[in-house]
Amino acid sequence: MNTARLFDDAISGNIDSFNREISDGALISLEHVTPSGNCILHVAAKSGQAQIMKSVLDSLYPHSPLHATNFKGNTALHIAASLGYLYMSELLITRAIDQEAEVKRLLLKAQNEEKNTALHLAVKHGHNDIVDLLIRKEPGLTSITNKAGESPLFQAVDRGFFEIALRILDISECSDEGRNKMNVLHAAVIRVEISEYISSTMSPRHFVRKMLDKFPNAIMKADDFGWTPLHYAAYFGNFEVVKLFLENNNISLASKRDIQGMSALHISAREGHCDVMSAIIETFPYTCELLDNRGRTALHLAAESGRTKAVKILLSSSAFRDLINDQENEKGNTAMHLATIKRRYKVLILLADDTRVEKRATNKEGKTLRFPPSTTKKKKSVTFPSNYLQSEKLMLMRWDRGEDFLSLEQEVERETTEEQIAENEGHAAKVQGGTGAANNIVDLEELKKYNVVVMTLVTTVTFAAAFQVPGGYDSHGKANLVKSRDFGYFLMYDTFSFGSSAASLLIYFAMPAIEKMTFVQKIVQPLAVFLSMISLLSMYFAFASGIRAVLDEKSVLDSVARSNMVLLLGSAISKLPVEVKEA
Repeated sequence: MNTARLFDDAISGNIDSFNREISDGALISLEHVTPSGNCILHVAAKSGQAQIMKSVLDSLYPHSPLHATNFKGNTALHIAASLGYLYMSELLITRAIDQEAEVKRLLLKAQNEEKNTALHLAVKHGHNDIVDLLIRKEPGLTSITNKAGESPLFQAVDRGFFEIALRILDISECSDEGRNKMNVLHAAVIRVEISEYISSTMSPRHFVRKMLDKFPNAIMKADDFGWTPLHYAAYFGNFEVVKLFLENNNISLASKRDIQGMSALHISAREGHCDVMSAIIETFPYTCELLDNRGRTALHLAAESGRTKAVKILLSSSAFRDLINDQENEKGNTAMHLATIKRRYKVLILLADDTRVEKRATNKEGKTLRFPPSTTKKKKSVTFPSNYLQSEKLMLMRWDRGEDFLSLEQEVERETTEEQIAENEGHAAKVQGGTGAANNIVDLEELKKYNVVVMTLVTTVTFAAAFQVPGGYDSHGKANLVKSRDFGYFLMYDTFSFGSSAASLLIYFAMPAIEKMTFVQKIVQPLAVFLSMISLLSMYFAFASGIRAVLDEKSVLDSVARSNMVLLLGSAISKLPVEVKEA
């Protein structure tokens, strides 16, 4: 018997040739293996030909180990189950039962290098019929977990194979364990949220309830991130599931905090799920007093994330009355500070209009908020004009010490991925609230930085141009084109450009000393911008005049330069801001 040809015939599914090789009655040994450690059983399983597997089983030496493994620890049953070969799986199991009970146990419960049984692989690939076969033959398989800690039930729910999950759920002793200390209830909350279909007769809430009824203690267990199933339900805003979890009135569940110290109320406030927030506060009002590891209440998170409706709910809650002006631990910021830092202007206006909010609260750096003059005259509340969100006047709301708006480290959005254990970024993925229209507002401080750089370059270039004039110098050190009218224009424009850029830089350098004066934003800043525009325009005119000074008057380039100067000057004047023109 040619072993190599036997393997080739088996993997190619050539039944006739395979049968001819073993027609002399020779017994097949499992000692011969491929480079991957596959014996003839593995090769026959890969072929998908049940007839070849039957011939192999009939021709094996007596008591050959049907649970023989390859280099990955897979048996032939592992391969058949993962590839969805039902009849081949039945042949292997039946032959194992015919030999003895111990052979059957070893085959069905064999685990590969990843500690997966054949049931794990059948579930992983969604082979319902093979799952049903394996469970009928050995119900205890549903209690075995793999190397990652996943039970077959957890795998089924995690992959959205809900029919398989319901079939496994019928087994009295099945495991609910999952990876990263998650359990099947965690997986159910996440997957029913993103799955469009459970079954024709079952709603997502009903599916989660079945899991909860089967594993009532799973609701209190936290994963590696400290998230309970309630945390996930709050994150996704699944109101029906949250109501289901709150039915038992277990205050310890609502008070559970993750590794960042956040409760379900914190998470729902950060994500802006108002119905979930209302349900938690209504059932357990004292969860409003919970602080995360940075000393933040739910109001801090809602304000920082720009969740206006969530802020309204918290401000209207009686349990939150004495917490509105609480300061976080790190920098002592109130919700109003955080709304300003993150430029959540709608939230800021909402807080400013609430008489209970302390408008002049000072954080640990001694910083408070500065409001526009039109608002500081009011004693009881601060009301912004209706068009204030689009107004550059919002930039007046700075810290009293004149520093820029300094953003706190961006809050991490949790995903069910990774982002994440090492970086504490993790849960199902999704993540941080949008900044909205506020981010479209020009940052004058950033504009100032860029303007200073540009004006420095212009000053340097125009200074150098004054001593490297067009046309060069004669033997006496005098400019060769001194009698040219265009050369005179070049010197004039270059002087204007140098002078206006230098003046603009002077204003910016003097800004720290004069920025507390009320007229700074209204006059000095626009004046600096206006001087910058004059400097750039003058530099262009100096360039054009210098070009014309060294060209023939009849040159095409000379005509183009003159036309561009006129067009640019007209365009620049027409587009000057009204405030700048008046200044």
